[in-house]
Amino acid sequence: MLRVILVDDEKPALDLMELMLSKRMDVEVVGMFLKPAEVLLSIETLKPDVVYLDIDMPGMNGVELAMQIAEQDDQVAVVFVTAHERFALEAFSVHALDYILKPIVEEKLERSLGRVYKLKRLGKGKPEIAGPSIAIKMLGGFEVKSGSQIPIRWLTAKAEELFAYLLLHDCSVSKWVLMDSLWPNTETYKAEQSLYTTIFRLKQAFKENNLGFTIQAVKKTYRLIPPMEWYWDVKELLNPQSFDNERSLQEVMKLYKGDLLAGKDYFWCYQKRQEIAGCYQKMALCLAQSYFSQKRYREGIEVAEKVLQHASLDEEFVEKLEALQKMKLDQRLKRRIDKLLSKILAEES
Repeated sequence: MLRVILVDDEKPALDLMELMLSKRMDVEVVGMFLKPAEVLLSIETLKPDVVYLDIDMPGMNGVELAMQIAEQDDQVAVVFVTAHERFALEAFSVHALDYILKPIVEEKLERSLGRVYKLKRLGKGKPEIAGPSIAIKMLGGFEVKSGSQIPIRWLTAKAEELFAYLLLHDCSVSKWVLMDSLWPNTETYKAEQSLYTTIFRLKQAFKENNLGFTIQAVKKTYRLIPPMEWYWDVKELLNPQSFDNERSLQEVMKLYKGDLLAGKDYFWCYQKRQEIAGCYQKMALCLAQSYFSQKRYREGIEVAEKVLQHASLDEEFVEKLEALQKMKLDQRLKRRIDKLLSKILAEES
């Protein structure tokens, strides 16, 4: 785990770097400072592996600060952050490991972290880089596994529900919306206290299971920040590239094991459930049409049969089956089509 200190006299720049670094499970931001002088008082206690600092700061500039950090602990790596490339030579004059030109983007941070790790391997042995793989499945149920591949146990049902809500909404959500969604018909004060308690328990679950997720809280809004590497079946299903070719459609359709969060009576997820089921149906139709256009009728019918195990067929798909029913096909195929249409009719009645 790399211990990182961030130094910049502009708070938005600090917040941006902290947000980017928080996505990595192998990095811990142990300190953020607006004033260079405060950094020197904290080096000994925080014991950072690397300090990211702005060069152009009032009072004590970054180069001076880097020199004083080196005097305290010459094992601390320094990466300069600057808006002006002309400072690069000055940065390397004090043996900086790297420098990043603003605007800061994740690729630049990744490059610098790679150099830090390389330095640590040479000087202190191989660092702890790899974190656990995270796998989240929401199609046909709800299961979260960490590196042990054992489903995690949530501290409370509400912590589990809040995680699902924030993950599916992938944006900043106000506390009022969260309270209305997870604690409807509850007094405001009680709902608010329940929310704060649940957020605390959710953070506990993240830490205890080494999930790598964090919750970003800004002005009474909350957003879930995922780790760098993780798997989520819903994300894979909704990937636009899933429609690129027949093989992609075949693979992604295997992910759909049933309704979104099946078995969970979360009233707020009804619309999301319908949207994802609709996406699955479109994929199925697209794949079936590909088969039908190649006169691979049996495979197209198999797609329809699989869809009906978990969802309904949309009108366009049904019309295609009715058209096939009128064609001169193998009798076994026609019987399968008849069975499909009868099942659809029975479900509608």
